[in-house]
Amino acid sequence: MIDYLALGLTHALILIGILRVIARDELDREDPPGAEIAEGKPKERAARRARRERGQASDA
Repeated sequence: MIDYLALGLTHALILIGILRVIARDELDREDPPGAEIAEGKPKERAARRARRERGQASDA
């Protein structure tokens, strides 16, 4: 009896996990290749530039 309960519980949890992953909206859209890289670089550069300017201003 306990074996069936353990098997049923684990399989039910796996099924719930699979259904939650399949139901996500992020799986329905696809960004063009390189879109994340192109968007992330200017922000990183601007942040680096701002840190550099703050560091120079406090040293002077």
